[in-house]
Amino acid sequence: MDDIKFFVGRQPIMDRTGSLFGYELLFRGGYQPNVAIIESANSATAEVLDNSMMGIGLDQLVGNKKAFINFPQAYFSGIDKFCFAKDHVVIEVLEDVEPTEEVVRTLRELKNNGYIIALDDFVFKKKFIPFIQLADIIKFDIQGVKLENIQPLFQSVKKMAHCKILAERVETRDQFQHAAEAGADYFQGYYFAKPEIISGQKLGVGQLSLLRLMEKIVNPNIPLEQLVEVIETDVALSHKMMTIAKQYRTAKMPRFVNLSEVVVLFGLKRVQSWAAMLSMTKATDVVPEVFNMALMRAAFMRKYAEKERLKSPDSFYLAGLFSLLDVILKVDLPSALEKLPLEEHLSEGILNEVGEIGKALNIAKRFEAQHHQDVTQFHRAIYFESMQEVAQASAAG
Repeated sequence: MDDIKFFVGRQPIMDRTGSLFGYELLFRGGYQPNVAIIESANSATAEVLDNSMMGIGLDQLVGNKKAFINFPQAYFSGIDKFCFAKDHVVIEVLEDVEPTEEVVRTLRELKNNGYIIALDDFVFKKKFIPFIQLADIIKFDIQGVKLENIQPLFQSVKKMAHCKILAERVETRDQFQHAAEAGADYFQGYYFAKPEIISGQKLGVGQLSLLRLMEKIVNPNIPLEQLVEVIETDVALSHKMMTIAKQYRTAKMPRFVNLSEVVVLFGLKRVQSWAAMLSMTKATDVVPEVFNMALMRAAFMRKYAEKERLKSPDSFYLAGLFSLLDVILKVDLPSALEKLPLEEHLSEGILNEVGEIGKALNIAKRFEAQHHQDVTQFHRAIYFESMQEVAQASAAG
């Protein structure tokens, strides 16, 4: 981990249909939680951000979605080149940037070159009118706004500017509904990082089939040959299992030609975690970002367990996956977990965030909600490695 010189966090931004529009990327210098690389001197800022993009790659961080990146005052002074992909990067002007002639001129040049301009945590002041006139997206922190005041706020802005509105820090269903009705185009916040649980709903045929499949797959007492038999009854699942096994095969490992050899080579727990993950993708009517979140939690928790030298890292992986089972099945989490033959410490860790399972899950959730100021350097490095792992697996799949 010594070669990682920066940390990049991200939070999803959704559109009105519930589809993923992009991510806000959070850059931090080294592993210092409150020191942002983008607060460096102007020339160094552009260089470090450019290196970060080159080092990590936008394709790994956001795929083909938009990357919202915060830029401080220093960046807009004396810049002589634009080093970002304008098709992917949204220039997000921080709330404390002053609208000097130089800053306005730089923003106008960026806009003329095809970049999308967003204003972060916007609060109206007369001096910001030049920013409003250039903005493509204006972000409003609605956490401190009364629900009945959201619509008048958005309407007043729409009268002044031809721009999209992004409601950020959306944490409840009521906030989302009011913001949507008020005309918000995009949404960001913990409501989407952990979508609402819909309780009291009967399981459909597809959901029941999925649960029954996973009930067999994750049984800790299942014999190896029976696990193979369960997986092989689903041709598509068998094919995906072989594909993912080949992806994780190292040069030192012997070649394998069937699932039985895969189970023997990688072990029961690892194959169970793969099979559970692949089975969950069978669920329909689920926002893809939910699966991405589940995979990120799972990858982080397993890597956390490996680095901490805890027992059964693949159990941590399963716990990460199943922590979003309520969202995927649209039932309350205790009911969903009760139908699975999970060991008690897994269920307790997921539901009550106790023990090492719960500790790892809590850290993962803090990253999703951007509440990670008190997360250690060690955990930041693990989260970054996990992000790369999930991105590589998605690309390979």
